[in-house]
Amino acid sequence: MLQLLQQRTKLSGQIGKMKRRHGAVIYVPERERELVARLTRLSKGLLQARAVAALWREILSSSRAAQGQAPIGLLQASDSLVLPASHACFGACDQFLPKKTWAELVKGLDTGALSLALLTGDDLARALQTHRWRSEFFERLTVAGDFPPVSDEKAPLARRIFIVTPRGNGAAMEANRILILIECKSTVNAIKSLLHSMSDFSIHAEHLTRHAQPAVALVRLTLARPVDGIHATSHLLAACKSADVPVSILGIYPSTEDYGG
Repeated sequence: MLQLLQQRTKLSGQIGKMKRRHGAVIYVPERERELVARLTRLSKGLLQARAVAALWREILSSSRAAQGQAPIGLLQASDSLVLPASHACFGACDQFLPKKTWAELVKGLDTGALSLALLTGDDLARALQTHRWRSEFFERLTVAGDFPPVSDEKAPLARRIFIVTPRGNGAAMEANRILILIECKSTVNAIKSLLHSMSDFSIHAEHLTRHAQPAVALVRLTLARPVDGIHATSHLLAACKSADVPVSILGIYPSTEDYGG
């Protein structure tokens, strides 16, 4: 087993050189989710699905390191909440680099000095409260997943940790979570109107409102079952138009409760 892992790591290093030569990204969350999901389905013996996911999480972490992945960024003010969960979610070989400001995180993602960023829901909502950062986010970034802090599966949206990547790093083909931003005077009424317009979907909505004029609400819609990502997007946009609700889509992705990295 050890020899095979050493061979795999050597091949990962060669793949990393090819990726850098062609400007390809190293961390593709959708590809990793598909791999781990397939392996857990194939595991029919005594090895539990959680063990399969945990083992492959470390193997993938080692592979990303061998390929030369840049550090993962986070905000210094939230590192006590983000770091413990992130180590468990990504793996022992991933490096984490705290930054003082959201501007430093965005610069790191733009230049490739950071591979991705991890933000609490409160950090994300606070950053998106500023018109300038909203515009820059929708031009260049996307949310690829979220996971709870350590030992708090039912954490509210403000404490959940969101995976932010540059756009084009791999879109989810099937998804059951849609993260949106609503900006209007009454975000609660807007959410109710939106859910009413999507009544043919079974949806659970959680929201985090930042008090501003107008209010900005970060809303996570969780569908009862995974659907095609393109279908979910078109259905949501049609519902927004029907309900006359101003919505911007931050990310469409699968649940990451079983595998976050």
